[in-house]
Amino acid sequence: MAEVTMPRLSDTMSEGAVGRWLKKPGDQIENGDIIAEIETDKATMELQSFESGTLQKILVPEGQTVPIGQVIAIIGEGAAPAEEPAAPAAPAPAETSAAPVPAEVPADAPAAASAASNGQESDARVKASPLARKIAAERGIDLSQVQGTGPGGRIIKENVESFQPSAAPAAKPAAPAVAPAAPAAAPAAKPAAPAPTGEVTPLGRMRRAIARAMNESKPGVPHIYVTIEVDMGAAMQLRKQINDSGASDAKVSVNDLVVKAAAKALVRLPAVNQSYAVGADGQPGVVKHPEVNVSVAVALEDGLIAPVIKDADKKSVGTIAAEVKDMAARARDGKIKQNELEGATFQVTNLGMYGVVEFGSIITVPQSASLAVGAVRQVPVVRDGAIVIGEIMNVTLSADHRIVDGAVAAQYLAELRKLLEAPMSLLV
Repeated sequence: MAEVTMPRLSDTMSEGAVGRWLKKPGDQIENGDIIAEIETDKATMELQSFESGTLQKILVPEGQTVPIGQVIAIIGEGAAPAEEPAAPAAPAPAETSAAPVPAEVPADAPAAASAASNGQESDARVKASPLARKIAAERGIDLSQVQGTGPGGRIIKENVESFQPSAAPAAKPAAPAVAPAAPAAAPAAKPAAPAPTGEVTPLGRMRRAIARAMNESKPGVPHIYVTIEVDMGAAMQLRKQINDSGASDAKVSVNDLVVKAAAKALVRLPAVNQSYAVGADGQPGVVKHPEVNVSVAVALEDGLIAPVIKDADKKSVGTIAAEVKDMAARARDGKIKQNELEGATFQVTNLGMYGVVEFGSIITVPQSASLAVGAVRQVPVVRDGAIVIGEIMNVTLSADHRIVDGAVAAQYLAELRKLLEAPMSLLV
């Protein structure tokens, strides 16, 4: 017998869901066959079998989410066994069975203690992940009061982090032998603000993954923000010439020009194309990336995804436009491949299409920088002593201050501006 387990399909994946079984019990499986589709936090991937034999049993139904490494099916030799009937209910214990008699509970003990529990008797018997136990111990949280949302009701990290203990009633003080004198009247306490109302909707897998990534980045990475203005007049003219001439099979957007310029600027200033890391000896260090892989943020209905343009510095603007368009379309259809979302060394995110003038983006770990692109807008500018209409775009670089200083960030943006304001350099 061979166990088929939930695979790890990406570095950030901690759980996955069976989207669809492509084989059923009794089917013959060959090594290399695709037996199921697995939904990760960002993509749907095909599950390949590395065993030959008969699919004996499916243990995880479609739509169920399980952690990495959990057995989801069995492959073996021979015919698949028939479904076993449900086991009969266990008989009730005999009345003569010895049972411990609980000690008498004081009348003034708070009755809510058992109601607040999630049904477990003690921390030792609660189903919880090791990380959840560690966090609970650090925060002094009683795991028996935490409701688990993991597989089988298992308590996971997010449950402990979001746990809000309910206020238990205070113990009744013993009555004094002699009643004390009445204290002076205290000022009326300000009533607590009412809690917000509304139904809580659980986060989906993608939204949970985004929340984890942002929580890792923003508190963990010291961000520095540097903004410049770019005169996009020449770049806009070049874009129009490319699209009007049909030189590119895909229409070139402003963002495609920015991606190409960002990649070439990384080649000229490689200090931004690196990552902060901790070595095997536990000492902090820097990883210098030989390739330039630029991820492009794409908004989806339920979150954000960032397909990666590999070797963006070596590709033409037309090729970048075609790849971005193709991957964005497949991402919105849930058909993008996991390897198309990995390996980025830099990120470009653009809100200009929404009229946003300027913003700061959050770095995606382990990258060291992210470029936020605003709208190209017509504003009065001074050229040769005269006021004319210019096409100006603001860009903001968010950089990891552990390895990128403000001066380096400014130099990178100066190089980016030079490329965009003399855009013919993007074509050679």
